[in-house]
Amino acid sequence: MGSWRISIFFVLSVFLFYGFISPAIADETDIRSRVPADKIEMAKNLTNPGSLDKGYIVAGKEIFMNKARCAMCHGEKGNGDSPMAAAFNPKPRDFTSMEWQKVRTDGEIFWAITEGTEYGMIPFGGSLSEKERWQVVNYIREIGRLSNPTLAKGQ
Repeated sequence: MGSWRISIFFVLSVFLFYGFISPAIADETDIRSRVPADKIEMAKNLTNPGSLDKGYIVAGKEIFMNKARCAMCHGEKGNGDSPMAAAFNPKPRDFTSMEWQKVRTDGEIFWAITEGTEYGMIPFGGSLSEKERWQVVNYIREIGRLSNPTLAKGQ
């Protein structure tokens, strides 16, 4: 079976497992945290070990595009507009959004990658190492910086 067929099978399996379209309704511009209220403080206090490290960013892009297949839902540019995005309500996060980049902490992003969300994002805590998850966080931050040159480099 071709790799694209395996990828489509994987995503369709996730949809079936998580209920295809989330029952939660939200505006696609909603930037609220998807970390549960009882976990938010813990998530916000997680420390990114590789912030702005170019090696982390390059590795994170490779994981985002290939190993974790994040681009299948979030799009190759990370703006949440992949062909699969239409099946989600709300749509996958738009990592190019300056508003979202400014209010989300690295720890919140890491938590969502690790644990998944109630909106259909699957957890990657069992399939990606801790270092790989932080690398993806750094690539997501790089997506924001490249899309919004006014974002501070320390973001």
